[in-house]
Amino acid sequence: MSPNNDQFERLIFDIQNCSACACMQGCSRVLSWANGSPGADLMFVGEAPGRLGADRTGIPFHGDKAGDNFEKLLALAGLSRKQVFVTNAVLCNPRDEKGNNAPPSRNVLVQCANNLRRQIEVVRPLAVVTLGGAALEATRIIEPHCLTLSNAVRKTHDWNGLKLIPLYHPGARAMIHRNFATQSADYYFVGEFVRRQKNPQIRRTKSSAKTLQNSWNVVRYIIENCGTLSLFRLHKILYLIDYRAFKERNEPVTMFVYIRQKDGPYCVELGSKWFKEHSDNIKISMRDKILHLSWIDSDLFALPAPILDEHDKGLIDAILDEAAQISDTQLKTRAYLTHPMKAALKAEREGYPQLNKPLL
Repeated sequence: MSPNNDQFERLIFDIQNCSACACMQGCSRVLSWANGSPGADLMFVGEAPGRLGADRTGIPFHGDKAGDNFEKLLALAGLSRKQVFVTNAVLCNPRDEKGNNAPPSRNVLVQCANNLRRQIEVVRPLAVVTLGGAALEATRIIEPHCLTLSNAVRKTHDWNGLKLIPLYHPGARAMIHRNFATQSADYYFVGEFVRRQKNPQIRRTKSSAKTLQNSWNVVRYIIENCGTLSLFRLHKILYLIDYRAFKERNEPVTMFVYIRQKDGPYCVELGSKWFKEHSDNIKISMRDKILHLSWIDSDLFALPAPILDEHDKGLIDAILDEAAQISDTQLKTRAYLTHPMKAALKAEREGYPQLNKPLL
């Protein structure tokens, strides 16, 4: 699929200035380059940004429990955020009188359906994967169909000139009706659908499951060798590793996604509370209000000792040696002096916002 970046930029501008729903005035509109890029193979559509997730982070399905589940399921399918576009049927966070998340009304779904239609037209994915009933209903507004979650889940359906794959929402409430193990099988199905396609980008995903495992092996290797390091340093070290790999061989060491945030390069996969899933292997502590990770000598991620490509290991060791000699401030400066960050800073000085835009 060929990207259409100009149309996407225009769409972002239009969404950020949308005033269709009086009840959503003053809300964040969650659409940016953090959602993904035009030309993604898959478009995942959820219900709406969560109060503690996308409404706060600006990244769909990121920062709350539903986001944690989604990222785990995506990894199980052998997919990464680099390959997908993630959005919602409603791009603002609907809330009740108490300020809690509320299901989007039918009227809001109808008002936002044109935004979803435009996203589909710009991204032009191979398939749209709906997550939950509200997302499936939004597709029905765009192009009528008779599908329901109960009769259509984990199946491909012809719809609107592409494939539609309904799945359940990855949030805690939906897990009551379709547990994590079953949803894991659903995402395996989606991964297999992608791998069956003929696009060269998709063929590369045949080894993506191993690559994703290797990516987490890199995280383990860094923590194990540092003994203790801050989450801040882990983000910057990983970014510098993949940046140098890009410079030397035009291919990163990991499958992780990095975006521009206020504190510099940010690794999306290391957001939220990912480390809680590995509490047997990583000890968490706070020092001067900064979160630190300490290695515990046991099997991290229930995997054997990390096996890294020798070339990767040499590159990682070089970055770790350099990082060990410098302060947090100097490490941040080194990240800021990379070409992607300098380009982002230059664009910001010229008035083009770069927050949440991909760096590598």
